[in-house]
Amino acid sequence: MIRTLRHICCLLILAAFAACSKEEPGYNPPALADRTVLLYMPGRDLEVRGAYFSNNIKSVGEAVTNRALGNGRMLVCWQPENQTSAVMQEIYYDRNKRRSETITLRTYDDFDAGDPDKVQQLFADAAELAPAQRYGLIIGCHGKAWIPASGGVLPYSLRSAAPDDDVWTTAPGAKTTRSFGDTGYELDITELAAALEAQRFRFDYLIFDDCFMANIETLYDLRHAVDYIVASPCEVMGDGFPYDRIVPHLFEGNGVLSGLEKACWEFWNLYENDWRSTIAYEQSGCISLAVTAQLDALATEMRGIKDKKQAFDINALQYYKGNVTKLFYDLEHYVTLCCSDPDAVNGFKAQMELAFPESYRHHTASFYSAYDRRNHTINYYSGVSVSEPSTTYAAENRQTNWYRDTH
Repeated sequence: MIRTLRHICCLLILAAFAACSKEEPGYNPPALADRTVLLYMPGRDLEVRGAYFSNNIKSVGEAVTNRALGNGRMLVCWQPENQTSAVMQEIYYDRNKRRSETITLRTYDDFDAGDPDKVQQLFADAAELAPAQRYGLIIGCHGKAWIPASGGVLPYSLRSAAPDDDVWTTAPGAKTTRSFGDTGYELDITELAAALEAQRFRFDYLIFDDCFMANIETLYDLRHAVDYIVASPCEVMGDGFPYDRIVPHLFEGNGVLSGLEKACWEFWNLYENDWRSTIAYEQSGCISLAVTAQLDALATEMRGIKDKKQAFDINALQYYKGNVTKLFYDLEHYVTLCCSDPDAVNGFKAQMELAFPESYRHHTASFYSAYDRRNHTINYYSGVSVSEPSTTYAAENRQTNWYRDTH
């Protein structure tokens, strides 16, 4: 009897060893993923000021479960140590540990987020390291729309006209927003567009977790680079997107637009309903989605308005930036006020619905601006801004592709 029990125990032990030998390793990525999503977070300022990037990465990890990604892969590229290095990491679900883990796929010891060639190579590396049938991109950092990288502050030649206002100077004690890029490490939008268009693959969408990027001058430059762009026309609070909520939607099998629609709603819902859970941000969340294939037709509609303009009160125009220099105004509201032809206005609005579908447009009752530490009421919201009515950077604005193609 004892001998029989010993024999059974030996068989059980051998079976256990056999099971362990066949157990899949915790990191076992697919040879070809259904979708790879890259979260690119350049710069150090937001990390130094409040560990915002670290918190975003932690939030991604909370979203990566045994089912969330399916056959997809989630990459993160950021600069945890300094401005001249970066790491490309993957957040994956470890089946053995039954939790998300992070593995470093590549390190960059000579990296400059302001160098278009470096950024172009980084995007190429993402596809090489995690090949997939479809790709998505999230850029989370500071943003200042189409404004040239050199335009970090109000030019000295204009300061006499607004002595109490510096365009990019936040108010003392203001809460952190993702207001503009790390000085000296910025890309112009045309450079970003070129880096994206140079790839052998195409990102289906680009989500901007940055301030002011739902701006028509910006979006128009990117229209050939990606199919859809999710962004905010005003400032984004330092916490940014709720990645624990949006990441699962980006890997759902119901189509790209379905996932992006849910991501837009999740962003708005956080700032509309959950903002009291932390003192880090205000009830301030505006978002929209641009269908880039519709932007050429929108430019055509805008071009038809140029000879039908009338005087209007700019103080009545919805703006998206606090302080003296507003700089970003609501595009559709601008057309509504400045155009003297109702039929032209209606034609423009109809095309706006195609370019910026209403079901993806969400906004809180007001937006917070770090430039004056105030919440500003939103009375008109089309989800996209334009800088043309502003006299600041007017000469530079006339050089944008949007302005050239609509005048």
